Amino acid sequence: MKQTKKERTQKEIIEAAKDIIHDKGHEAVTVRYLAEVTGYSYTNLYYYFKDVNALLWTLRLDMIEDMITELTSISFKKDDPVEEILGAFFCYTDYFFKHPNVFRFFYFYPFVQPEGDDSYQKLEQRFHSMWQTSFIRLIQEGIIQTEDIEVVAKTIIYALQGMIMLSFSSNGATQKEDIKDELIKLVNYLFNKNKRNY
Repeated sequence: MKQTKKERTQKEIIEAAKDIIHDKGHEAVTVRYLAEVTGYSYTNLYYYFKDVNALLWTLRLDMIEDMITELTSISFKKDDPVEEILGAFFCYTDYFFKHPNVFRFFYFYPFVQPEGDDSYQKLEQRFHSMWQTSFIRLIQEGIIQTEDIEVVAKTIIYALQGMIMLSFSSNGATQKEDIKDELIKLVNYLFNKNKRNY
């Protein structure tokens, strides 16, 4: 489907904002700086986006798409479903260590979801479906029960995000390999404990 001039310009602005985030962080994305980088007047930017929140919300969705595209291009398939889960979450960890400003943007910026916009929920479903197959294999092999998937998945992802956040904080003592080691312990504990209970 052919893009309109407005859609092409919006994409150009989003790409410029994305570059700013990768290079300088989300704090550097201001209307004035974006106008300077893109060559549009800052008042003209409001023709393409209602306000800064609308721009940053659209940018966030676009960057989640980028992450999904990059992560789905990697094969996580392993003989052992636990190793497969670990591989998927290792790639997730690697992605944010490669793009720390993206993590900060996703988790430190106070987004306001535009009313009636369910785009984020749809992307979140696509994102979670990346490891759904691995979790289904865990059920099939008797390692976990269906009703436990949500709590186990959330435990892993919240622990992982917390460790990444600690690493990116001013403390910065936690390194990527430390996070992966801790993740291995957590995953083995969760799945071995669940297996013993069945």
